[in-house]
Amino acid sequence: MEESKFLLNIGKTHEAFKRLKTILPKFKDTQDEWKVHELLGAVFHDLGDADGAVQAYLYTAHKDRYLRSQREHYSNYLFALHYLNSITDKELANEHFIYNNLFENDYLTSDIRSRSQNSKLTIGYIAPNFLESSSARFYESLLTEYNRNDFMVKCFSLSHEGDQFTNFIDSNVDNMIILEDFSIEEAAQKIVDEDVDILFDLGGHSEGGMTLQIMSYKPALIQISGIGWFDTTGLKAIDYFLTDNYLAPIGHEKYFTERLLRLSGAFAFKPTESMESVSSLYTQAHSFITFASFNNFMKITDDYLKCVKKILNLVENSKFVIQDTTMIPARKIEMEKRLKKLRLPLDKIELRLGNDDYLKDYALIDIILDTFPYNGGTMTATALYMGVPVISLYGTRHSSRFGADILRLAGMSELIANDMKEYINKSVSLAEDQIKLSSLKRTLRERLCNSKLLDTKGFIAELEYQYKRMVGA
Repeated sequence: MEESKFLLNIGKTHEAFKRLKTILPKFKDTQDEWKVHELLGAVFHDLGDADGAVQAYLYTAHKDRYLRSQREHYSNYLFALHYLNSITDKELANEHFIYNNLFENDYLTSDIRSRSQNSKLTIGYIAPNFLESSSARFYESLLTEYNRNDFMVKCFSLSHEGDQFTNFIDSNVDNMIILEDFSIEEAAQKIVDEDVDILFDLGGHSEGGMTLQIMSYKPALIQISGIGWFDTTGLKAIDYFLTDNYLAPIGHEKYFTERLLRLSGAFAFKPTESMESVSSLYTQAHSFITFASFNNFMKITDDYLKCVKKILNLVENSKFVIQDTTMIPARKIEMEKRLKKLRLPLDKIELRLGNDDYLKDYALIDIILDTFPYNGGTMTATALYMGVPVISLYGTRHSSRFGADILRLAGMSELIANDMKEYINKSVSLAEDQIKLSSLKRTLRERLCNSKLLDTKGFIAELEYQYKRMVGA
């Protein structure tokens, strides 16, 4: 297994896969079999194979005999499920509900919480880390723009790792506590000792769901999830899930273990200084249309590619750029195989690996085709801010509506499609209307800056009102 792990770490994904398939029979029905499947899950991730990752992580959870790591594997499984078209909304919710069965006796001995005696409400935010990331674009304002007269904010990080963003957050909040060296129960007790009134989970099932494992001990009187996670946690220790009526209309309560905390918008976007420093990328209208996806290759489903194929066939002088968010060469190889299998026009497609200077890449893109059922979040908001319109499909479940909700909050509802036929028609129509497309690209950033999507102060004020209501303040 060590050889396979080494091959995986140096980017030789296919070689690692071959090695793991060779050694798997030797570990069959042994106590270490789960370790092989765990590595297979990592391999499938690096190959961009969502179906393979789902099966590997589930098998790992079943075979592992240690409860803590079982929970991690199951969180990885739940995360990967969101890439699939084949699972129904009810099935997806039920798989999340199973998660709570792994937490039967995790409450702290002193499990009766009460409101702290501080004059200010203490809000805790817990995350795997506070590094610059896609989710940070939606929670930064919570940690830097809060009402300091009425609230104290404490951050709980599960990692010592830091960057410039970490330092920026540390300098803005009342306290940054690192929990990496604590056991799960000790971490929960530390949160209790910090007199946290409301604890907000920013991790969900990402990073193996480690934030949820701490929250299972119920270290705060009121616990919330959202922003860093896009679906029910399945954990009954979480009291509320932050959302809005567009993401979760009335009737969708049945898909959540949490009570739904509906605001007028479930999030607000905060551009980075790098995004702000890149001036308008608008270029004059031209006869060649470039569609693109700048999302994780795991999000690229066959149904999505079939829609792209129809769009490219309908729009003359068009091409499609598929740019990954990672720099893993094996992913590009596997994507080429998929494109050939689905008979997409390869002469009209450019495959790219991710890069750190991707903001400038928007300059030559006309229209972003949002992925489904797992939409772009930060990548969708970033594209709009960089002056590139996005066509997004409004899915049937909470986790497949983020792209559409971003467009709604940005005042761009005309770019939302309700089914695949409309998705294709809207993409083709916008591509063929050069006047409308040019106008959008020229005015997008200004429109965004005046929209609810970037109204972080309004979002925070609305959420803080709910914080006070929850504790009766």
